[in-house]
Amino acid sequence: MPKSQLEWKVEWTEPIKLSVLTERLYKEGMGREDLVAILESRDEELARALCGTRYSRIEPRVHRRAGTRKRVLGTRFGKIKVKVSRIFDITTGTSFVPLWTDVQILPRRIYQEDILYISANFADRMTYRNTNVELNRVIEGAPSPHTINRAVIEAGRELNQTILARELAAQTHQPDGTKLHGQSGRNLDVNLVLATSPGQRPHLRSLTVGKSWDEHIPALNRTSFQDADGNSTPPTVVSDMERGLASLMTPLNGFWQPCLVHVPRTLGFELWRDGVKDLMERRGLVHTAVGLVTHLKNSLGNHLPRGENDAIVHRINQTRKEFRRLSTILLNDGKRKAASFLRRISNAVTTFAHLALQGITIPWHNNVVERLMGEVSKRCKHKWMSWTSHGAQALLTLIIVRTVEPETHDAFWNRKLFGDAANLPNLGVSVNRMGMEC
Repeated sequence: MPKSQLEWKVEWTEPIKLSVLTERLYKEGMGREDLVAILESRDEELARALCGTRYSRIEPRVHRRAGTRKRVLGTRFGKIKVKVSRIFDITTGTSFVPLWTDVQILPRRIYQEDILYISANFADRMTYRNTNVELNRVIEGAPSPHTINRAVIEAGRELNQTILARELAAQTHQPDGTKLHGQSGRNLDVNLVLATSPGQRPHLRSLTVGKSWDEHIPALNRTSFQDADGNSTPPTVVSDMERGLASLMTPLNGFWQPCLVHVPRTLGFELWRDGVKDLMERRGLVHTAVGLVTHLKNSLGNHLPRGENDAIVHRINQTRKEFRRLSTILLNDGKRKAASFLRRISNAVTTFAHLALQGITIPWHNNVVERLMGEVSKRCKHKWMSWTSHGAQALLTLIIVRTVEPETHDAFWNRKLFGDAANLPNLGVSVNRMGMEC
């Protein structure tokens, strides 16, 4: 291999993806010239196997050389030019490049999967233009912002379809939503649902951009609600106070647990809408509601370990009663919106305690999904940004899965980059370096 400073030899046993080869060479400390030398050496081996050495006369002849050409490929080592042989099949009258049956590449594309993977992972954290700038600092001939965007959309769409189709086991669904600036001038709804279980990492159940919550129902039906021992549990939804969300997300005979962090926030807003402009008055009423749910949480934590279930039942009933009493007081005082809100959640605020009596643990807040909304904001909710629905959905799918399911994220890219070789030692590629196997 004259172009390589070191003498390398790859044992070709079966067709491999170019990304498999570049990954192995990268881990062995090889560079661009080594990759070009290996590919051109293999090309000549295949050409000789089909046509013999150059200018040889093999009879009967089935294949003959039809010239060479330079093929430009964008890889993690930068852009490379590989001289490949074209072979003419006399029996069929067609020509082909035998190297590309042995080394699988993305046809009719310069940039290959290895560099597109790196670009997509950079784009999770910075804009497409910044990704191009930063990659050009370390890789000669990095993909353009448009190419990176296309790679993100293709990978994100594939991952999103995988997420929607899979079967999950969980104890709760946690939906939440936000909005992005759309290129059409209208805001796009970003809606996502997490499937969570105590003591386990959450899973992304579904994610849509620019669509209604109804689009999530088919995916939600693929979740089986069960505890860690595999016992069936009632369907449970933990969410904020977005009107209509709880009724749509909660299945028949299921339970809704409103986020207790959002209860005082929403109550304060409803009091303001009712005309309570005095801050101290609003705080006093909100403090009363907070005291009720805090008392319930403390009572559950105190009595449940002792098996004092009667005390917990009493506190649940008292909490519901006090919420309805406070609702009546507000209604009589003309504060209809706040009164309606308290009455609507008077039973639901105790769901976590009610299920705890049955040995079922659910969160009383939706902090996990709220934290993910911060990831969405950090990457996509700048004033100067505008998005298409399919572009935002693909990018956010990659970001959310990387955040909450890093193993799923890595497995997806390993399968996409390496195929079946991902599970083989050394990706199934044996490399000999100066007589020593690596």
